[in-house]
Amino acid sequence: MTVRGKVLLFASVAVGLIVLVGAFLFVLADRGRASMERMLAIQKQTELYGRMTDESLGYLHELLQAHGTGGDTRALLAEREKQAEQGFSHLRELVRQEKKDATEAEELVRIDQLQRAHLDWLRRSERSVREAPAGSEATLLHGALSSFRAQVAPLLERAWDLERAELDAHTQEGQRALRMGRACGLLVPGVALGLLCSLAIAIYLTIRRSLLEMLRGAERLGSGDLKTLLPEGGRDEYGQLARSFNRMAVQLQEALRERERSNALLEETVHQRTAELEQANARLTESLTQLQATQSQLLFADRLATIGQLAAGVGHEINNPLAFVLSNLNYAQQVVTDLDAAPTEVERRELLESLAEAREGAERVRLIVRDLKMLSHPDDRESGPVDLVKVVRSAAKMAAHEIRDRARLVQLVENVPPVRGNSARLCQVFLNLLINAAHAISPGAVERNEIQLVARVEDAQRVTVEVRDTGCGIPADKLERIFEPFFTTKPVGQGSGLGLSVCQRIISSHGGDISVESEVGRGTTFRVSLPMHGGEARA
Repeated sequence: MTVRGKVLLFASVAVGLIVLVGAFLFVLADRGRASMERMLAIQKQTELYGRMTDESLGYLHELLQAHGTGGDTRALLAEREKQAEQGFSHLRELVRQEKKDATEAEELVRIDQLQRAHLDWLRRSERSVREAPAGSEATLLHGALSSFRAQVAPLLERAWDLERAELDAHTQEGQRALRMGRACGLLVPGVALGLLCSLAIAIYLTIRRSLLEMLRGAERLGSGDLKTLLPEGGRDEYGQLARSFNRMAVQLQEALRERERSNALLEETVHQRTAELEQANARLTESLTQLQATQSQLLFADRLATIGQLAAGVGHEINNPLAFVLSNLNYAQQVVTDLDAAPTEVERRELLESLAEAREGAERVRLIVRDLKMLSHPDDRESGPVDLVKVVRSAAKMAAHEIRDRARLVQLVENVPPVRGNSARLCQVFLNLLINAAHAISPGAVERNEIQLVARVEDAQRVTVEVRDTGCGIPADKLERIFEPFFTTKPVGQGSGLGLSVCQRIISSHGGDISVESEVGRGTTFRVSLPMHGGEARA
């Protein structure tokens, strides 16, 4: 027999025994329920018989009281007849519940006799009381009681005796059924449990013996002994599995020989691929070096392009103080040339004022050149603490000529801690953002437009710089693409589309992030978040 057949046999026997025990318990429970219902019906009949006697005595007292006070005894009779009919109907229903055999008709006949006798006694008692003269209550009560004992009481006593006998019989039958159920409740589960255990042990031993043989064969096969095969006797699952193991052993022998042949070929292939991989790694390293150099050149070229874009404005910024310096120097030279003797106090004061003004103009030129030198510094690899206030203000100065005719520039960049990075690359980011903000505003409406530079400490580790403008804004369908290379919202010929892409790359290389919020017609806000240098804010 197969393992599946054994398991199905065990399951069938178990289910059969469970059904047998369940059916037996159900039969016992049903018999107990029927016996309990019959006993309850008998008890209710007994109670009705006792209540009938008590109500009869009460009926006599009510008749006598009504006769003495001049009340209506017929109404009292009608009420008692109605109660008696209900009581006897209930008795018949209880008998039908209790008697489900040939004795039911006999019991109903006795109830009919008792009902006729009781109703006849009720009517005769009412008529006797109603027709009796006043003052004869004692005689009436004695006569009615005697009539009840003679006509109704024997039937009631007989009914009581019969019900008590039936109750005793049912009690004895219930006790016998209880003893039988208790004995069967111990015997039947014990027999079923013994049978199931025997069957389970037999199946377990058979399966265990087969599994041990299979396990020993599998261990030999796992240790490399591919020549020792498992015995293939039997038509059960073990026999099928043994045959499968043997076929697998033969296939493993063939695979082992094939593997030995493949290993030699694989070793040669590995040496060849390793050499090719080393050559590819060398080429990849060279390409990566070139890519890094190209990226640095691209960032530097973008800064130079920004400087070129600012050239005209920066030239104007430098030209004004230079003209001022030359004018004052020419004046000083003319004064010195025209002097034949020591200058007067007034001439001396005017000469000093001209030289001081010329020095102030030269200082302005020096500051502009310094800001340009910061932006055009070619070494992007230098990294260290950067004064963000200085960088932002330098970018604002270089973009001032682009902003001057378009909007008011508001700078709120005081008291922020230094960040870690490269000042030239960060200056390039904020200069691009400021120029973009200026180009988003049409010239000629300075009082109505504003560009804000706001720097603040975001938390204990980061500093945030916002560049806000009140320009035309960026449409929602283009907002997601503004950081893509070569994408621009400016007219053709006015932008390369690299500025924001380069800004994003620079900020990402500093461990920060850049985001944008914009609404058409209301303006744009670029938000740059950078990590603090050392993670501590300044007081």
